[in-house]
Amino acid sequence: MRVSWQQLVDRARSVLTGRPAFEFAVDRAIRSAGTTPEPVYDLVYILPPKNLHGWILEAICREIDAHVPGRTAFADLHERVPPARAYFYSHYGYFRTTLLSNPHVIHGNNVLFYTHPRELWYSEDELKYVLRSADSVLSMCSLFVSKVEQLGVPPERIHTGLLGADPHMFQPHQRGVGRVGFCSAYQPRKSGDRILEIVRQMPHRRFVLCGKKWSAWEKFEELCGLPNFEYLELPYQQYPDFYESIDVFVSVSQLEGGPVPLIESAMCNVVPVCSDTGHARDIITPGENGFIFDVDAPVGEVCRLIDQACELRADIRSTVEHLTWARFSRQVQSVAGLLTEACSSGSLLSDAA
Repeated sequence: MRVSWQQLVDRARSVLTGRPAFEFAVDRAIRSAGTTPEPVYDLVYILPPKNLHGWILEAICREIDAHVPGRTAFADLHERVPPARAYFYSHYGYFRTTLLSNPHVIHGNNVLFYTHPRELWYSEDELKYVLRSADSVLSMCSLFVSKVEQLGVPPERIHTGLLGADPHMFQPHQRGVGRVGFCSAYQPRKSGDRILEIVRQMPHRRFVLCGKKWSAWEKFEELCGLPNFEYLELPYQQYPDFYESIDVFVSVSQLEGGPVPLIESAMCNVVPVCSDTGHARDIITPGENGFIFDVDAPVGEVCRLIDQACELRADIRSTVEHLTWARFSRQVQSVAGLLTEACSSGSLLSDAA
């Protein structure tokens, strides 16, 4: 990889001062931002790079945008970012990259969406340094607020924002078929081995897995060979039909910010049984509207909770029907400083701006 002369200078200064080289790059970007540019948009969303289009982070931004009355735009990571009053970063790691290539964003209100801890393409020390310039961090769940604090973000800049679902799209149904569902795209952290063991240990239950890319898993054929298992790949528009066909939703993930299907399925009156990660404890009151287990709980314990969930008679939808995309969008707008009197009239920046 080629090294620019400026990077060489930063490395030399690092040796002389003992400061990390990345601090000089960030400081230089901020100094170069100049005067505050006239905003063209109220809110600009920083999306994943083009090769990751279709990822859930992009979908979340578009759900937020459907309820924003002002002028908005979308910019892929590594692209030019137009001047705006506020910027919503669909992944907290994108702020550093955007700041270095589009320094003028420092003049706007920068809101970073914290999904869950993960290893980034740069060091945690650099992340901590860059986060000093962020206006707010919106954590996807309360579970990871402490992690954001450990990154040096002051508590007053941290907010918890639970995602939403469309209450008109995801309608409630009467449970009674006893079918159990999993819903996620394949990733190693989705714990395929535990799904396999659950299905194997519960021959008296019917299971269905809805999601993409599971054929890449080395034990996929073994799972599909079980007589009480079915695999589906459905377009998102058919997810309500999937949730209507199950009584219990199970997530055995090792790490989540969500999962979003927890909210969607609960909207459909499905009982959730979820590992204790992401927003599970923000949504589920164990024994009342679902069940939670430790991420390393024995499979037998998970199976017992699934059987209990099949017997639960609670109204699950009533406990989550407030979790709409309109509510989450309004929270994002509030954190970004966009909820003004002008917003209530249906416009933020005038069309002539």
